[in-house]
This record gives sequence, C-alpha cells and structure tokens, in this order.
Amino acid sequence: MKKTNPGILNPKQIRLSVISNWLKTHNLRQVQYMAGHKYVSSTERYQENDVSSLQNKLEKCHPLNDAF
Repeated sequence: MKKTNPGILNPKQIRLSVISNWLKTHNLRQVQYMAGHKYVSSTERYQENDVSSLQNKLEKCHPLNDAF
C-alpha cells in the first residue's frame, strides 16, 4: 500500500477518512451501523475532525455575529 500511495501511513488513516466523510452525508446512527461500532460514542470520536467545519459553525452560530 505504501508503494502505490505514499501519503497513506496505515489502514487506520483510510478508515478515519471514510468514516469522517460518511458523517458529512449520513446521520450518526447510520454511520455507527456502517462502521460496525457497538457504541455511538465510538462513532462520535470521528465527528468534527476538520477545523474549517468548526470555524464555519462558530461564525454561523456566534451571538455577536450579527452585531458587527
């Protein structure tokens, strides 16, 4: 795998990417089932990995956003 895709360090990195992308398009319970997680808390660890998504939500929901 490292020879064909040198940017991928290990299979865990692929799993992280796939589950994170699923969370963008499916609800939490669906992703829990698809990932094979017994507990929803296991799936929740994959949510909001990227800072840009958090920044967008903060800007959208911040109470002082409309004041300026």
